[in-house]
Amino acid sequence: MNKIKLLFLLFLISLFFVGLYVTMFFGKPTKSGCKKKEGFEQNGNKEDTTTSDDCPDLLVQKGNVLMLYNTTKPMEEGKNPIPFFNLDEYINYLEIQRKKGIHCPILYLQQENNAQGQDVYRMRPSPFELSGGLPSITQVQAPIDNKRVFQAIDASRENPPYNSNNYSGFDPYGQNVGVYTNVDKLHDSTSMNKISDNPMDPNWAGTIYTQQMVDSGKYVDNNISKPVLFQPKVAFFPDIGGPFPPPKDEL
Repeated sequence: MNKIKLLFLLFLISLFFVGLYVTMFFGKPTKSGCKKKEGFEQNGNKEDTTTSDDCPDLLVQKGNVLMLYNTTKPMEEGKNPIPFFNLDEYINYLEIQRKKGIHCPILYLQQENNAQGQDVYRMRPSPFELSGGLPSITQVQAPIDNKRVFQAIDASRENPPYNSNNYSGFDPYGQNVGVYTNVDKLHDSTSMNKISDNPMDPNWAGTIYTQQMVDSGKYVDNNISKPVLFQPKVAFFPDIGGPFPPPKDEL
């Protein structure tokens, strides 16, 4: 029994060293003609992709015309962008490029007209596979410059002094979207302090601090109370009846 255990132990040790040898030296050319280690292969399209400054990288379709752009180079009529007046011309261009061994990754955008009558660009896989239903790309939102403050366009504050010190009116057209206005600056002013009583700020100090600021009278001008509808400017005796009863407060 001990002899069988010893043989089995020797077999495991031998198997370990064989595996270690294969792992360390497999793939290196030897006199015995050992094959090279097989690497991973790319599934699908096995064509190598060429990326350089000479590669066009953007294809835009406007109607039936295809425009091939190289965004790394300046615009030049007839060369950048390259116009293709039908799909066959673009296919012929691709075949010539592939015969030369050039395979450039290209972003394809198709110009469309949405329900609001606006021209939008929809990203597609390729002009040969449109894949309908993809979301449209209207415009890229540029970063907002907080250093330059613009005056908000607000018609509700016109005709001074009648509309002064009012709250900002509602803008249904979004005229100030993407612009840092004086209203945005006022909103951000409370977030500049160490702690804030505004729950919308990241440095909010909590409900107790906010209640303390309200009780201190900081927002006394912004208090909204129940209106008093009956304020007679004469002597009023509620016990003495009159021809008309006092108004009912239904609020």
